[in-house]
Amino acid sequence: MNFTRLTSLVLALATCFALSAGAAAMGTKKSTTDQTASASSAKLQPYTWYDGDRAQTAWLDPQLVAEFDGKSSVVKNAVSGARQVPMQETRGVKIWQVDGGAEQAIAKARAVPSSSKLSPVFHDGPSAGGRMRALPGNVIVFLNPNWNQASVEEWAAKNKVEIARKLEIGPNVYVVKTGPGLEALDKANALRTTEGVVSTTPNWWQEVTTR
Repeated sequence: MNFTRLTSLVLALATCFALSAGAAAMGTKKSTTDQTASASSAKLQPYTWYDGDRAQTAWLDPQLVAEFDGKSSVVKNAVSGARQVPMQETRGVKIWQVDGGAEQAIAKARAVPSSSKLSPVFHDGPSAGGRMRALPGNVIVFLNPNWNQASVEEWAAKNKVEIARKLEIGPNVYVVKTGPGLEALDKANALRTTEGVVSTTPNWWQEVTTR
């Protein structure tokens, strides 16, 4: 084999190797939700919520915790081994992967004085690769559009809830105060069956994705 042919063969092999390496690198690059899916393989638990009259399902991830508004992370400080999940857009929320379970992690973190609001993390489908959502607190309530202010206040008193503010997206749409996490989901489902309520929905935070 002459020198020219040998050089050509070496260059061809080097090109093939570079292409293979590039393909492998592309194959290992993962989106945020893909990384979350591989990190969180425990069985997801379905929960029902309502968007108007439509029943929806959100799937609770037992290995993820959402932390809202904290100036310093109470989860990181209180839960050993907590690892932050990278996201494309934070908007005042951190997502933590916890090994001991979300429920136990939230209980530990809430025992520490903090301004943080904590919630389990849900997915929009039965896979940990689905878009994430969580509950920073509060419920949006659509009341009878014909009610006057006195009727609204009577409803709030009867159901022992505090109205945070009125939303200018329609007649008699209000934000009702609740704690974060499952408390907000349970309250939204409970209030939707009370007299005078047209519909309710939890005040969801949702992951921003580009896909």
